[in-house]
Amino acid sequence: MRSNDVLTLKDGIIRIPFLIKGKLIAPPQLDRSQIEKAFSCADSATTYVKFSQAQVVREPVIDRRTMKYTGGYIYQLMPVFTAEDLIEKDFDMLANTLYSLSVNDILKYLDNILAYLCKNRITISRIAGLYGMTSEYPDALLNKWFASMTETLNRKNARQMIDSELSYNGRKGSDFLNGWVKADGDTIFIRAMPTRQLHITAGNVPEVPIISILRAVLTKSAAVIKLPYGAILPGALVALAAYNATPDHPITQNLSLVYWQGGDESIENVLFAPDAFDRVVVWGGPDTIANVQSKTPFTKTISLNPRYGISLIGKEAFSGHLQEAVDRALTDVTAYNQNACVSSLVHYVEGTEEQANEYARCLQQALKRHDDKTPNFTSPEANGQVKRMKRGRYADAKWYLNYKGNDFVSGVMITDEFDILEHPASRLVVVRPVNSLDDALKYVNQNVSAVGVFPEERRLGLKDRILARGVSSVLPLGQCEKVFAGMPHDGMMILN
Repeated sequence: MRSNDVLTLKDGIIRIPFLIKGKLIAPPQLDRSQIEKAFSCADSATTYVKFSQAQVVREPVIDRRTMKYTGGYIYQLMPVFTAEDLIEKDFDMLANTLYSLSVNDILKYLDNILAYLCKNRITISRIAGLYGMTSEYPDALLNKWFASMTETLNRKNARQMIDSELSYNGRKGSDFLNGWVKADGDTIFIRAMPTRQLHITAGNVPEVPIISILRAVLTKSAAVIKLPYGAILPGALVALAAYNATPDHPITQNLSLVYWQGGDESIENVLFAPDAFDRVVVWGGPDTIANVQSKTPFTKTISLNPRYGISLIGKEAFSGHLQEAVDRALTDVTAYNQNACVSSLVHYVEGTEEQANEYARCLQQALKRHDDKTPNFTSPEANGQVKRMKRGRYADAKWYLNYKGNDFVSGVMITDEFDILEHPASRLVVVRPVNSLDDALKYVNQNVSAVGVFPEERRLGLKDRILARGVSSVLPLGQCEKVFAGMPHDGMMILN
């Protein structure tokens, strides 16, 4: 298959290949009129249609200059598949091939993938451009992310993940992934055993499917990765790289990167059956998590639930450090336009009402400067939500909003009470004044992923009390987006 046959834009259509157990499966040819006719029979909110031999996702095009919908669509044309073809039940084959690979074999595999990506930067640039046509994220963020893919997949980070997340009893994880390790006496041995894994990923940020692919590769697991709506292209790029760089490698031969419409019983009844996989990893919203858990009661399921970040601003900020605190807070607020689980949505400000307003005004101006430098896409739904909040339940709140024309682009609201489920997640910061940061702790629970605290001495004094409430990370304000290889995810070592 020639690379110019897939992952290119022709007449508004991108042909997306799937990797299914080492085979690159391309979709059939469909012309635009056939696709548009199928969508014309559905309502305007429909994003997916299925043909007998193909499936199509459509995403609205965003003008990169105005960051508004153009009214046009990009169609992602994909093949169909049979769910049974994804499941591996030849356990002896797995034991003798994939499961017997050494850590060095895994690292060499990643080296080959990276070499392909580095050699084909024009392809990466083209796919990044296609992804950007419908992405809500600013170009600067997307360019940075695609450039960082090589860092995500490099062998140093991979080994650190293995050695940290699979370590046991003072021994590094590589020892257990390589084979049996004596644990006690002469008769008890332990190894890190690969599993058959099904990953249901989310598309809120582009790296989610890449992280799932990497975790499957590092554990030598026979894996199926469901690519998410909104981030199919990054996963398809890895599929192309794996097929072209190492088509006969046991990892590629036991890796499937596919898409299906969530809820498709012809697929999910098979994949969620008790003997189909040893592990299911699911990312997503409450409905997705609950649906998968209800269908996989007899399979060990790891749920990566939707979470959010908050910021605690100590009274010290108002003793000559307000701009520093605001600049740090801005970094946590703008992480993936508040769509990442560590993005800060609510700020608890210790001080008087007047000081809370001073903080809000300063943050509003910082957001405006950021908007001017990195234009924000605000969905019609988010715009509508802000209008409803201003007219309804939060009519008495104090609002410091930035607009472009008549459209909301960012801002701050001050309120005593707030329901996090009403947050539009689009560069809107909710400020809640508190007399003491201790008073903010009653609002902290396991749904909060990360807490940024200013100043540092207050963080050191509060961190254990915050973590005791189910939070995963308590970091200096402005550092909540920082990650390192081998770090826990939602308090779990996922490789293990």
